[in-house]
Amino acid sequence: MRTIAVLLIWLTGALAGTAETPVKPRVMGLADRDQILAVSPHAGRAFSHLRDKAKGLPVVRALAEDVIALQPDLVVRSWGGDSRALAFYERLGIDVIQIGYASDFEGAARVTRQVGEALGQSERAEALAKRLGFGVAATGKQALYLTPGGVTAGKGTMIDAIMQAAGLTNVVEEAGWINLPLEQLVQSPPDRVLAAFFGFDEDTASNWSLSRHPVMQRVMKNAETIQLDESRLACPAWFVAGEAADVADAVADK
Repeated sequence: MRTIAVLLIWLTGALAGTAETPVKPRVMGLADRDQILAVSPHAGRAFSHLRDKAKGLPVVRALAEDVIALQPDLVVRSWGGDSRALAFYERLGIDVIQIGYASDFEGAARVTRQVGEALGQSERAEALAKRLGFGVAATGKQALYLTPGGVTAGKGTMIDAIMQAAGLTNVVEEAGWINLPLEQLVQSPPDRVLAAFFGFDEDTASNWSLSRHPVMQRVMKNAETIQLDESRLACPAWFVAGEAADVADAVADK
């Protein structure tokens, strides 16, 4: 099967194999390298988890005309790209896997299996999905997620799921993505902060960001800070379990 991935979300696998059990090189965690016609221009960016494995793969813009010119059998796509693309692909009989957002490990496992089945790689997908069974017992410790833009993650987000799997309790009780609750943090500062995207790629924090507020400066000074691997947070895939495991280790070491 010829396939094309037009977004970085699945460009997260590794070249695999040993002398005893050689296998085809894989990218996207699921597909054989020779299954892939091209990947998104974002595949080499810092937020692409295994961007080094994307080196050497052809790149295509997420414009319908450019993708169609490659004559793929399957397009794996998510956010962004040409708004006309999906209708064009369907009209030409090109199969499309439209990846939705997953807010927990169960959802990430479901998406992994869905894409694996479409690629004819269900066995690999199942092996990766099993990693999402990771979780440690609750530690009774609390944490706050912090970004340079002054946004944090509440209940029902993948960040919250990572915290739970690492044995932590999210201090933010509201659902979804919200601005930092400064009043709450004054009254009940967290013991630890999970920090992400500070100085990452081209991202810069505004001077007016809540992350620069004196309250947050005190919180950061007094709390244990755990730096997250941002490339594991960019997409809801199996590698979020690895991030949870690393957070759990960091908590246990402190």
